[in-house]
Amino acid sequence: MLSCSPRVAFCGYSIPHPSENRVNIRVQTTGDPASEVLKDACQDLMLMCRHVRSTFDKAVNDFKKQQG
Repeated sequence: MLSCSPRVAFCGYSIPHPSENRVNIRVQTTGDPASEVLKDACQDLMLMCRHVRSTFDKAVNDFKKQQG
């Protein structure tokens, strides 16, 4: 997660208005470029989502096998 990274001093976001498709993201780093830190955090998030998805899919398949 971005906020847990030792490379990050502060991170936050705001949504200017619910009807706008915009999000403002602020990342203050301890030295590395913010774009690099954010990109790495997004890649980590994708890996976590894949893991959750595969764990969920396996649990569903196991449940279906038990049902007969």
